[in-house]
Amino acid sequence: MHQALLVPEVILKIFAHVKQIKDPLYTSTPLYRQCLAALATTCKAFYEPAMDFLWADMDSLLPPLGCVTRLHPMIYPSAKKFWSKDIEPLSELERSQFLRHSGRVRSLYVSSDDDIHLLYFLPFDICVFPNLLSLSWMVVFSRHLHFFLSPTLRNCYIAIIQPELVQNSIGTRCPVLEDLDMVTMGPRARAPHLSESVRSCKALKRLQCPPLDSAAWKHLSTIPTLLDLSIHQESFSLGPPPELDTHNLSFVTFLNVTTLRFCYAPIADIIAVMQHSEFPSLKEFEFIAHVLPGAELLPVLRALSQCKACHTLEKIVISDDDLEVEEPPGDSFSVVRELLCFTQLRSLRLVINCSINLDNDLLLEVVSSWPQLRTLSLYDKRHLSPKVTFRGLFAALRRCPQLHALNIELDLVNIDIDPKAESFQHTSLITLGIHDSPAADDEAIARIIFAMLPNVRFANTWSKISEHHESLQASSNLQVGGGD
Repeated sequence: MHQALLVPEVILKIFAHVKQIKDPLYTSTPLYRQCLAALATTCKAFYEPAMDFLWADMDSLLPPLGCVTRLHPMIYPSAKKFWSKDIEPLSELERSQFLRHSGRVRSLYVSSDDDIHLLYFLPFDICVFPNLLSLSWMVVFSRHLHFFLSPTLRNCYIAIIQPELVQNSIGTRCPVLEDLDMVTMGPRARAPHLSESVRSCKALKRLQCPPLDSAAWKHLSTIPTLLDLSIHQESFSLGPPPELDTHNLSFVTFLNVTTLRFCYAPIADIIAVMQHSEFPSLKEFEFIAHVLPGAELLPVLRALSQCKACHTLEKIVISDDDLEVEEPPGDSFSVVRELLCFTQLRSLRLVINCSINLDNDLLLEVVSSWPQLRTLSLYDKRHLSPKVTFRGLFAALRRCPQLHALNIELDLVNIDIDPKAESFQHTSLITLGIHDSPAADDEAIARIIFAMLPNVRFANTWSKISEHHESLQASSNLQVGGGD
């Protein structure tokens, strides 16, 4: 054997590469696992590192259970559904067989508790996988979760929150937990169960969970490592959404949080939390709702502007997903103007039903307020007649030299610019999108864009305009080629 293969760093690099091997179609066992198993039996020098890679990622409990002599013939070559029903739990002797390679497992995905009853005789405080770093718990109940809460766990995904989660004290068992994702409330779960679980965690960097109570919000403000906070109320939640006890909210500062998201959370709770909070390091804010009329959106934006984030916020995404709701006739809300105080904004995406009322003057005011802007998407779902003309577009682009993606309603009927009379070119813009706006002269519009926006790519909505644009590009390429 070559001497280089005796160097641990070299072996680890090689085995890491083996783990990236793509599987051919219709393979029952991943090819990389077959290769690692073969390498483990090649020589003593390969055994330990190959086995570490082989066992690192588990998507069920079958592999460790297959190490138990009594269970092996039931699992291999292929375990039947509900194979473990009526099978006796592991004995004390079999426990060591099951745990033989458990220390090598770093990532575990548990989608069923059909086989967990085999672990009943294990001591309550034992951790089955002591070096586990990542756990995805897709099981409905969490009464057996304690077997998998490793003191080394960094990332944890829990599909359904149940009252038993509190008994497991996830933060106490996993003191270095950094990333916690809890999706939805179970039918018996209530706000205190979620709150106690969150408050047991002291080292979080990222948290996504259903709406929290005031005690949990206060606790999170004391975690200096917290960077990313997402409150997500699933529409298919099995239990009622926790209610925020607004009368108990304290004024707190989230010193290092850079990303804040609210998805389908009660709007009144969002406003209350932000009115009682400061986010001096906030860079990204996302707000998604089922229905988002302007009368409810404006208080959210005003609360956001009071969170000490006016000079730090760089990205805002706000959208609703109900296409049927329309703004009441006659109502008009200057939604965009509420955001002008965020002077460092680099990316804005608004996809909402309420009035944006974008015209040449407002577009110019927007880009003048945000000189660092890279991406701008303002989509009014009501599809009113566009008010931004080409002259207004290019006046705005002159103020925004770094913009590379723009998605707005654009007037393609009233062409108010002659590209032959203009020397301006915006070379940074790469993506330009419009929304089903009728065009008066497809070829003339294509010539304007070809002359003044030389690097733009077209969205599908441009159809005939993009065909003319491609023809102009092809002709230009031929002339350049002929000149060479």
